[in-house]
Amino acid sequence: MHQSICPWCAENIDHPTDCVRIAPPDRRPPEHRPTVNRWYLHADCAAEWREFVGHLRTLAGRGAFRTLVEGPLSGDVNEMLEWELADTS
Repeated sequence: MHQSICPWCAENIDHPTDCVRIAPPDRRPPEHRPTVNRWYLHADCAAEWREFVGHLRTLAGRGAFRTLVEGPLSGDVNEMLEWELADTS
């Protein structure tokens, strides 16, 4: 394990047995796979991440991925909000 911090929660990974390795799909044997895109998360964090990925897929399926995911990554979320004003008449 090359890192000791979980990128999901930013907490130390104290025991290698308490973590899950996440890496892009690769058909090569484990000893030949690159380590650059490999991450270790706590088991609980990996479960939260899987749920998060499910939400991302749902947003993509609804056509909202670009606005609700890609947009905030490249700009200020507050600038994206357009609050509906209450009718005061």
